[in-house]
Amino acid sequence: MIRGISRRVSLAALFLFLFSSLVFARGVPETPAPAQQLQQASATEFPLEVTDALGTSMVIEARPESIVSLSLFSDEVLIGLGAGDRFLGASGLAMNPVYSNVAGSAAAIGTTIEFNIEQIISLFPDVVFVADWSDEDRVAQLRDAGIVVYRTRTAFTIPDIQDEIQRVARIMGEGDAADAMIADMDARIDALASVVGEIPADQRLAGVEYNTWGTASGTHTTWNEVLRLAGVDNAAAEFVEDDFGMVPMSKELVVDLDPDVIFLPGFIWGDDDAAEAFAEQVMNDPAFRGLAAIESGRVHMIPEHLKGTYSQFIVDAAEHLARLVYPDFF
Repeated sequence: MIRGISRRVSLAALFLFLFSSLVFARGVPETPAPAQQLQQASATEFPLEVTDALGTSMVIEARPESIVSLSLFSDEVLIGLGAGDRFLGASGLAMNPVYSNVAGSAAAIGTTIEFNIEQIISLFPDVVFVADWSDEDRVAQLRDAGIVVYRTRTAFTIPDIQDEIQRVARIMGEGDAADAMIADMDARIDALASVVGEIPADQRLAGVEYNTWGTASGTHTTWNEVLRLAGVDNAAAEFVEDDFGMVPMSKELVVDLDPDVIFLPGFIWGDDDAAEAFAEQVMNDPAFRGLAAIESGRVHMIPEHLKGTYSQFIVDAAEHLARLVYPDFF
């Protein structure tokens, strides 16, 4: 993990963090695109007509040489594709190792850009990448100024994440890099599956996320995908989830579930020591005395940059989780 960068974030970053706790993990349904739009990015020819996650069509006249990225997904994918030298600036969250898996590379970019309309228009990048949940009014203002804005899809399964990686790469003309990135993901997923597949059924564990605001991630979330890849059953899967994929998780329900593993936040905004304090509170809570996870020492704090990712780094999260939960198999 990259360290040494301040954990303080701006008010805009706080809003994004709180919103991401609900939305980053939740996928947005999308009608399958025509086959020609799903071709590998290596076939990119400009001018290029593309349709973003919310159905807006646009033309990319030439290979983008200057870009702004305003979501962690696009930050991580674009830097992973080798497009870091085309950034006019990176978001504050991209530079913060608490949330970002590319903090070192983003910090080297130097300039911080938030969703400031005047600043972005003054830079006039070839393309601005935002999320499908980004503020519609601000997106409209940028488009009215003649700037191309592409809204990425917030995906929560491996196929959909890889599909969005290819779409972003196609816009950037980085087909070979996307092919390599996806091949690496697939190879690591296969390697992890071969290990997880050897775990006897009677040793397979069930886990539940437990956080300070009393929810757990259900089935339609990136966390559920991480659990699946790591060979851990989601103990919250049987319950009704809200529109953001979250399940209410009271103390009483945790006790009733008696999970083999409990996953806790690795960072709580506003206090660098809050996550450690919460973990101590959970492990010493009289209500949880005797729980299987507590008794066996299977209570794990998950770093936020892995817990919240929905880019190619979801594989890193799954590998990390599998090694935590099944150390004897690695």
